[in-house]
Parts: sequence; structure tokens; C-alpha cells
Amino acid sequence: MNRNKKIRLTVRTKYPFMKFAIILGLLLVLGALSACGYYSFKGSLPSYIRSIAITLFDNQTPDPGVPETLNRYLRDMFIDDNTLKVVDESKADLLLSGTVESIRQKAAVVRTGEQVTEDRLVVTVKAQCQDLKTSKTLFNKTFDYAVPLSATAGLDERQKAIDEALKFIAEDILNATLGAW
Repeated sequence: MNRNKKIRLTVRTKYPFMKFAIILGLLLVLGALSACGYYSFKGSLPSYIRSIAITLFDNQTPDPGVPETLNRYLRDMFIDDNTLKVVDESKADLLLSGTVESIRQKAAVVRTGEQVTEDRLVVTVKAQCQDLKTSKTLFNKTFDYAVPLSATAGLDERQKAIDEALKFIAEDILNATLGAW
């Protein structure tokens, strides 16, 4: 027997391009995952913007405590986001201020006999954000959010609806602030 004889093993499959397809698929997945790496708004902010001050919003509604609740949500969301440090106005790069303009409750669902079964509570907030370094206004916008509310809801349910609307508005203001660049 000849020892120099090479043994060649050939594997034949039903799908000759399977190996190529698997390698190509893995490369595509790895490429997509690397493109979807860590994403942050921090990269879109100018390098000198590191902090924000949030003033107590004015209140044009008869509901007491609404601006304090909104400010608490805003402060907590900015702290949780960790893109900007929340500081006093004297140390801030950005200043966020505004007014809680209205809290309206209006009929949303009316049944036969003109009986209201569901209301819609709408909270409207006007907010502005200023770059204190350049004295430019980044945005001056009105934010509103509507929450369904039972027509027979009491004060506790109404307060919960106001709080829910304020949370959504605070999130919208956070996104507008970080995305204003």
C-alpha cells in the first residue's frame, strides 16, 4: 500500500450553499448588532452642556400642588436619565421653565339620552428651555396630554389622572430638551 496516497473526504449535502448562507447570515447579524450598540443623547449635546436647572413652573390652574408634582417628575426623570446633572440655576448650562396653563375636563363619550359616561381630562403645560451660555432659546413649546376619566370619578381619581398626564408631559419635556440639538 502506498503511504503517500492522500485520502480525500468529500461531504456532499442536499444544500451546497448552506455553509455560505450560514456564514453570511452570522456576518449580517454581527454587523447589525454592532450598529445598534450603546445609544445615548449625550453625543448630540454640545460638549459645554452638562447641567440643567429646573425652575418651579407657574400655575394658572385652580389645582394646588400641580407645578410641584410636575417639577418632581421632571427632576427625577433628568436624574434617572443621567445625561444632564440637575443643579441650581447659578451653576446650570440650561434653564427649564414654564407654566401649567390648564386642566380641562370635557365629555368624551355620550350615550343615548345625552348621558355622559366618560370624560377626558386634558393637562396643558407650556415649557421653554434656554441655553444659558449662548442665551438662545432651544424650544418654547406647549405640551398636552389627555387621560380618560369616568364621568362619575371623584377627587382621588381626578388627581390620579392629573398625575398620569403630568408624568407623560414630563417625559415629553425631557425628550424635547435632550433632542433639541
